[in-house]
Amino acid sequence: MGKASKHARKLEVDFPSRPAGEVAATLVAAQQAVFRKAWKQYRKAADNDPEALHDLRVELRRLRVWLTLSRAVIQTRKSSRRHLKALAHASSPARDREVMLDLLGQAAQDANAGIVAERLMALADIHQPADGERLAFDVKPGLRPRPRKDTPPFAEWFSQQLEQMMDAIGRELARGPEGAHPARIQIKHLRYLVEPMSEPFAQAAPMIADLKSAQDHLGDIHDLVVFRSRLPTYASWLIAEDLPEALERPGKQSRAVTRAFAGARDGTLALSGWQDERFNTLWAQWSKRRPPIERRLDQVSRKLADSMRTVGGASD
Repeated sequence: MGKASKHARKLEVDFPSRPAGEVAATLVAAQQAVFRKAWKQYRKAADNDPEALHDLRVELRRLRVWLTLSRAVIQTRKSSRRHLKALAHASSPARDREVMLDLLGQAAQDANAGIVAERLMALADIHQPADGERLAFDVKPGLRPRPRKDTPPFAEWFSQQLEQMMDAIGRELARGPEGAHPARIQIKHLRYLVEPMSEPFAQAAPMIADLKSAQDHLGDIHDLVVFRSRLPTYASWLIAEDLPEALERPGKQSRAVTRAFAGARDGTLALSGWQDERFNTLWAQWSKRRPPIERRLDQVSRKLADSMRTVGGASD
């Protein structure tokens, strides 16, 4: 959040009244510079700085979200957008592996799932080893953001984006667990939209804090959903480890084969039970936190939009 807030300093005092394309181009260029700095740090320190990849992914997401939000008011190099998308996809497996290992580490503390979770953490080095290759990317020639012609004032464009995303978040959250992940994506986009406004508008800071809190909580819930979808893969790891020994001797080896599959079954049941209990706990916590967060977001988003329009109108 701190890095993003610096972007606002690059804007003119009357930026709410200026064309949306002009302001968005300035913000995208500023975020591209922050991303390039994160890329440089990753290339320099990735081997001994575990946070370098995380920081790179965060700044890359900020940049790509702003590109998505502002595509109607700015033009950018299509080839550069494709390269950024490819980099995002290439960096995902390492993050996914880290998240799943963290969840297995949590499950390892459980009385029922602990043994199988520890086995799977060890097997991950065989079946999904850490990628030792560095990511490849060329920062040049860059996006070259350019404002489109005849775009509305930034205050008008921003308020419209704000309203649309708040409506989308409300609709998705009303769907319950099925809407949690789509809501989280919208919340993340809204947070990145608002972040550069944190210095010129006081309403932005508390809004960003609530958005970050909601994003993190829904992210933890989604990680558990992904974890459950990985259980068939984890079961296959267990079988692949135990079955060869059962089949080393000739004959049907019915009991040995049955034990191998039974072990995978029991381990999967233990992990699915842990996941279900953890998911229900986090969802119950979110159900209590959601109403006050939604009320605050609704109130502060309206105040932010009003302030933006007021400054924009006063500058005409």
